Amino acid sequence: MADLGSPVRDGAELCRRMQAFLADEARGGPEIADLIGHLGQVGEVAIFGGMARDIARGGAAAFASDVDLVVHAPPERLAELMRDGAAVRNRFGGYRIAGRRHSYDVWALPSTWAVQSGHVQAAHLTDLVHTTFFDCDAVLYLCGSRRVHHGPRFTAWLRDAIVDTNLEENPNPHGVVARALRILLEHRQAVGPGLERYLRRMAKGHAGCLDGDLASRLSRILAGLRPLPDGLGATAAARHPGAGGEAPGRGERDRANRHGCPDRSHVPWPAPGRLRCPGSS
Repeated sequence: MADLGSPVRDGAELCRRMQAFLADEARGGPEIADLIGHLGQVGEVAIFGGMARDIARGGAAAFASDVDLVVHAPPERLAELMRDGAAVRNRFGGYRIAGRRHSYDVWALPSTWAVQSGHVQAAHLTDLVHTTFFDCDAVLYLCGSRRVHHGPRFTAWLRDAIVDTNLEENPNPHGVVARALRILLEHRQAVGPGLERYLRRMAKGHAGCLDGDLASRLSRILAGLRPLPDGLGATAAARHPGAGGEAPGRGERDRANRHGCPDRSHVPWPAPGRLRCPGSS
């Protein structure tokens, strides 16, 4: 396994990292595994999005967020299972659970927003990779079969740190723009062409969806974008709005690497699809 802080080289390595995290008492992994086992009474369970994304990018130390779990089960079966627990319904149709070490958002597959809204037809948990707004979120770990599944541009994001759109329809444009700005300014990642077009449309024709401060920040960021060398997109001119447009030097890149933003110059991955961990059944 690669040292923590570096991106995974392939899906098998991500499988190993996920399994190691779930077995790690110090990181609260067994608590996650226990909830997965409980949910598994009604259907197959996937860890979706942020946890798998962060662990793929920078190892266990890079993950410090909520755990998103999706169950391949009818909503009524999940509702029955959740009835006697401490789960609270969230605003997007799932359940919020506060554990001792982690917080969780849990959905039945048909209740996820893109599926319920008709934007994605989902016959299996692997179809979730088509439901995320950002391509960097399009990754999941199937807990029962111990497989990783990812979208077509996930590996390019790991390699190049260029964030793009995956599914533009979303229930929270304000939140999408706010997160895009955090990605640009805090993580120094580049903007793919689809994301740049989306942000420019939001700034020009949908500013009413944004509060004044966010709209102003978005306009400043868009004004400071410069083309990528290959013409595929644009990158933030600086970490902070209004700062100079110089690219980060070697010392700054090294500091970013130590804070969970590793150099992704070479990350060979197989084609998108299911990737079984060595030794799994």
